[in-house]
Amino acid sequence: MYAFEILDPNERKLINLKVGKATNLNRRMNQWDRQCGSHEQFLRGFWPGGMGNKTVLMKRPVQAGPKGPWCHRLERLAHIELSDLAMFAPYLEAGYPSIRAKTKTNKGGKRDGSTMHNEIFALKRASEGQYKDDCIIKPVIEKWGRFLEAYL
Repeated sequence: MYAFEILDPNERKLINLKVGKATNLNRRMNQWDRQCGSHEQFLRGFWPGGMGNKTVLMKRPVQAGPKGPWCHRLERLAHIELSDLAMFAPYLEAGYPSIRAKTKTNKGGKRDGSTMHNEIFALKRASEGQYKDDCIIKPVIEKWGRFLEAYL
C-alpha cells in the first residue's frame, strides 16, 4: 500500500491523496507520471514499514518493504473509510473520532486529465490540530493493516 500527495497549486483548501497498492512502488509511480502527469506528486508513505511518524515528501527511487498481508483487502477497507472521510470531513469536527454521522449523497472521486480516479481522496485541509495535512491517512491504513493481520 502506498499514499502519495498530488500537488495542485490552484487548490489550497484541499489535499489530494492517492492511496493504492502496487507490487513495484517505483514502477507504479513512474506509470502515474506518464499516465496522469498533469500534477506533480510526492510519496507520503507506504505500508508496511514506510509511514514514519513525521510527515515527509519523498521522491523516487524508494526501497519499499515486503508486500503486506492481504493488501487487496487492505486497499478496499482503506478506500471505504477514506471515501467517508473525504465526503464528510469528520476530522475537522471537535470531538473526532467520537461524533455522530451526517447524511450526504454525492459520490467521491477525482478527475485528472481524462481519467476518473476513485482512489484519489480530496480531503479538506485542516489548518491546525492533529489531522493537519495528510495525518489522517496513516492511522486509517495502519488500523486496517492491524485488523487484517489479527483476524485473517
